[in-house]
Amino acid sequence: MYTKTNSLLMTLPFGEQHPDVNLSAMTNEMVRRMNEYSRRIKNLEQRLDRVESRVENMEQTVLTQMNDLKISLERIGQKISGVSDRLNTIETEILRINKELGKTALKSDVKKLEMFIDLVNPITAKFVTKNELERALEEKIYKKV
Repeated sequence: MYTKTNSLLMTLPFGEQHPDVNLSAMTNEMVRRMNEYSRRIKNLEQRLDRVESRVENMEQTVLTQMNDLKISLERIGQKISGVSDRLNTIETEILRINKELGKTALKSDVKKLEMFIDLVNPITAKFVTKNELERALEEKIYKKV
């Protein structure tokens, strides 16, 4: 509540009055403070705009990197799938080869065959006819007696 005397009085809390309050100075101070608060709010809004812009840029960067990563992971997955297919093919081929190897002769078997062939080879072996053998036996028997 204000009362008029020579100057304006201002009612303070608890009903006290402050004598000689300069309303003009008070208005100027309030305007100054309001301007200061407006300036601070404007600065805060500008800062907030910059922060929002940075966050948007970061989000865009993260989305781009995630898309690139997704593409890379898909490529890696395709390569792994291809390698898996190739391994399955190789395993199948190894099993087939193992079955074929089971049917083949061992080295020791081949050596035995060579030895038998060498024994009966007419080029390297000397065969005796029946008559030659009988004659040789008779000679040996006569030599002993």
